[in-house]
Amino acid sequence: MTEKMVQIKSWADPITGECPVAQTLRTLSGKYGPSILHCLTGGEMHFLELTRAIDGISRKVLTEQLKDFEEYGLIYRSPKNDARRRVGYSLTAKGRALCSILGQLYNWNQANN
Repeated sequence: MTEKMVQIKSWADPITGECPVAQTLRTLSGKYGPSILHCLTGGEMHFLELTRAIDGISRKVLTEQLKDFEEYGLIYRSPKNDARRRVGYSLTAKGRALCSILGQLYNWNQANN
């Protein structure tokens, strides 16, 4: 009886050698990352709205996470030209695509726990 060799495709990027899945998980690391993205699935929110919507998040942590998400291309920062100098945050197409995957993870978790 011959054993069949199963080839598993590597998840490593052929150029960098890094795992894109691990990189994505590092992007989402932190206690509030997925919560921030989930809040933005409903549409644009201002900084203060996000602080109120996410229980326990500090302004410092929110600021850092928003900067990271903007750098990764997941959210768009939109300064408003009003007297309060508000800034709106919304998901980019890349951010919406990731939120769709996070929704699938949520569904998987609910079905398997």
